[in-house]
Amino acid sequence: MFDRNSNAASRRRPSRGLRKHGLALALTCAALVVAFTTSTVRVSSAPLPVLILYDSAGQWGYLGGEYALMLQNLLGHFNVAVASEPASAYSAGQLNAYAATFYIGSTYAEPSYYPSGSQQYTNYFAFVQDVATTTKPVVWLGHNLWEMAWSWNPAWGPGFSNKFGINYVGIDSTSQYNRVAYKNTELLKGVVWWANPGADLTGCTAETPFYLNGPHDCSTEMNVVAITNATLAQSNANAYSTATSAQAPYVTHAANLWVVGDIPFAYVSEEDRYLAIADLLHDMLGINHAVNHRGLVRLEDVSAWTPVTDLNNAFNVLSAHGAPFSVATIPHYLDPTGFYNGGVPVDLLIAGSQVGQKLHTWQKQGRADITQEGTTHQYDNIPNPYDEVSGDDAEFYRITQNADLSLTFQGPVPVDSASWATSRIATGQSQLANAGLSSFSWLAPHYVASATDYSAIRSNYQIHYGRVIYFPPGVPAGSFAGQFYPFTIKVDAYGYRVLPENLAYIEPAPNPGFRPLCPNDLIRFATKALVVRDGFASFFYDPTIVPSPSDACGGGNYLDETMTGIHNLGYTFVAGHSVTY
Repeated sequence: MFDRNSNAASRRRPSRGLRKHGLALALTCAALVVAFTTSTVRVSSAPLPVLILYDSAGQWGYLGGEYALMLQNLLGHFNVAVASEPASAYSAGQLNAYAATFYIGSTYAEPSYYPSGSQQYTNYFAFVQDVATTTKPVVWLGHNLWEMAWSWNPAWGPGFSNKFGINYVGIDSTSQYNRVAYKNTELLKGVVWWANPGADLTGCTAETPFYLNGPHDCSTEMNVVAITNATLAQSNANAYSTATSAQAPYVTHAANLWVVGDIPFAYVSEEDRYLAIADLLHDMLGINHAVNHRGLVRLEDVSAWTPVTDLNNAFNVLSAHGAPFSVATIPHYLDPTGFYNGGVPVDLLIAGSQVGQKLHTWQKQGRADITQEGTTHQYDNIPNPYDEVSGDDAEFYRITQNADLSLTFQGPVPVDSASWATSRIATGQSQLANAGLSSFSWLAPHYVASATDYSAIRSNYQIHYGRVIYFPPGVPAGSFAGQFYPFTIKVDAYGYRVLPENLAYIEPAPNPGFRPLCPNDLIRFATKALVVRDGFASFFYDPTIVPSPSDACGGGNYLDETMTGIHNLGYTFVAGHSVTY
């Protein structure tokens, strides 16, 4: 499966690793904040109008649109109506029509790319002037705050520091800011602790974490501000370095302006500063949600080939914890070359199988709900990228493996279309129905599908349960933006309600080059997720895992250890189909 929690990357883009035996994608994540005082609580039922402006110039200009899409997805947790456009398309006075405005400063010196006097240049500085003079909440992420702070026009008022209670100090690329403190919790700041095969860590700073031998930091740069008037400004989260004595505000609430010290969209893990941003969204939007820490657990890659004994073992553990659970079910299991069956091909439907009967009983008893995990979880009986076997390979996207074990994401499968995707999923739905199973959500195998597929399959399912990839305009061919969520998303860019899966999975014996994940890792991730007031602890488990004293996790009952640790943190496990917010 895809290594969705490895975040080694090129300097600008997180890597995307795929692996069997524990699927995951190296999905980047990020969040943003909008400005409201923390005492403001919004009670109106009408959607809150929010404007996202982003940089778009230069070699990496497409990242601005990618980050804007990620922000829009995160805002989908709330009752908002989002408009999004490049800052160079801004119209004077426009932000006053919105309750809050976000600016994503992803391009260093964005206005310098436009000729002085050009429409784009004029539009950009109309935005800067409006930020300087508006009383509306504005959030500024990353670069270019100096365009206002260091070029203050006296006509805008008494001065930048006098209005906002802060000074803009500048970009610090030497102090190695690698942590963020929030709610007495240490979060990572863009730290890459594992590099997938083929990852480029050029420009990253070496770091040795307490439980791994390397490899690197990768996002330690900070746009630093200093608080000059504590009655106007306060730090909501602080950045610091474990390598130097550097400390600085990471999120600063300064009058009606919020400043975020970097763009928390790249090099993100399950324990990153992204969690702080996700939680602060509630305060900054003025839409508070009660503290509510829920758990979700999903049995993964379950098909007619799954040993019933393994399913029963997992069921007994979950029952002992009183935990409802979901089963990601593959309706049609294929092993066309007999890769796992001594060269004898295998073709099994869930209907009529012992596994199908077991799942039907559990669903009828109200113990489990069903998520459709594709239809065959492989494609066209060709390696994609591994062995053609259901559960190991991707179904909706073409992927090849290279000699160094890295992966190349080629693009949609050759037959890709909206009608093909909906028909394929409908076939799987029928096969589940033939087994007496009713699925409430779907899960893209390895979380990878084309934008066409994701969009089309919404006519089959309104809920996607897991991580998602997106294809913002302008991203290079074969690239995409991966995202996970610490809470539910009412509506994402594809129109789905998304159930979160934020802790990853247990993987004691990964493929060469990929990182292991043990119960203590998932428990640590869940501990960090407590900073999000309505955050989840959501993970999946492959019931066929055979613990061994010789594997990375040392043997034991990994599912029980994980459930116990998460329960002890105060999470309450709930059924996936019951989650509505």
